[in-house]
Amino acid sequence: MSAFHLDVHDAEVVAVENHREAKRLILRLRTPDGTDALLEFSGVEDVELGPFREQNVLLDLYVWSASREGTSERCRELEIPARCTRAILAGELVLYEIDSSVGLGGYVLAKDARGAHGRESNLSIESGR
Repeated sequence: MSAFHLDVHDAEVVAVENHREAKRLILRLRTPDGTDALLEFSGVEDVELGPFREQNVLLDLYVWSASREGTSERCRELEIPARCTRAILAGELVLYEIDSSVGLGGYVLAKDARGAHGRESNLSIESGR
């Protein structure tokens, strides 16, 4: 299941922006049809991503939350720290699992996330969006 109504299948991650102080992480994408898109995570508490290679193609993005069956088991499989798992199951955080075909994969633990296509994907973190 893809998140945000943004189909990330076969999109390439072309840049990763980590804004530690703002607790934001942005993945800039190029979709198979050549358009730009982004995934922006806010309220980021933990990130595990790698490896970033010459080519980084996504398979899918899975959203694991308190309301989704199997979340506890998936947290265990991904070796999410116990305190973070408790926060996910309490509805305070969401686990966004990034499944890759090639290159960059991993997860982001954040309070929220959004996706955007086209002109919206050119928003800067300073714009507050």
